[in-house]
Amino acid sequence: MSRPAIPKDIERAVKTEAGHRCAIPACKQTPVELHHIEPFSKVQEHTLENLIALCPNCHARADKGEIDKQSLLICKSNLSVLNGRYNETERRVLKKFASEPDLEKITFPTGFDILLHYLIADGIIEKLDDARFFIGNDLVHLSYRLTALGKQFVSNMKAAIELD
Repeated sequence: MSRPAIPKDIERAVKTEAGHRCAIPACKQTPVELHHIEPFSKVQEHTLENLIALCPNCHARADKGEIDKQSLLICKSNLSVLNGRYNETERRVLKKFASEPDLEKITFPTGFDILLHYLIADGIIEKLDDARFFIGNDLVHLSYRLTALGKQFVSNMKAAIELD
C-alpha cells in the first residue's frame, strides 16, 4: 500500500510555520521537505502537529537519528512560541541578535515601540535611555538592547532549547 500524499493545506501550514526554511535553528536553509516526527508507518496519518519542515540535509540526518525526536519536538514547539507570540518585526529582531552575537543594540525610528511591544513586555529587549537620536528638538530614533533574559532567550532559540 502506498502512502497518501500530504494534503496541500497541511503542507502549506507546516512550511508557513517554519517561514519556508529549515526548522532547525542553526540551519534555516532552503528548500524544505516535510518530515514526520513520529514515523508515518506508526501513525498512518499526516497532521500539522507531527510534521516539521526540514532541508534535505537535516531531513536525512533526522531519518538516520542524528537529530532525535525530542529535538524535533522542541524545534516544532519553539516555532509555535515564536510565531504565536511575536510578529514578523519582532522575529527579525530576534534573528538579527541571534545571527550577530556581538551586536549590542539595534536602532529604530520612534514609534516602533508598537511593533516591538511583546519583546518589550516580555522583558526580552529594553529601550536604551542614553541612546536617543535627535534632529533639532525632535526625537527620531531609539535604540534597544537584549536584556539578560533576552540573551538567554536568543541563546535557547539558537540551541533548540525549549522556549517559555
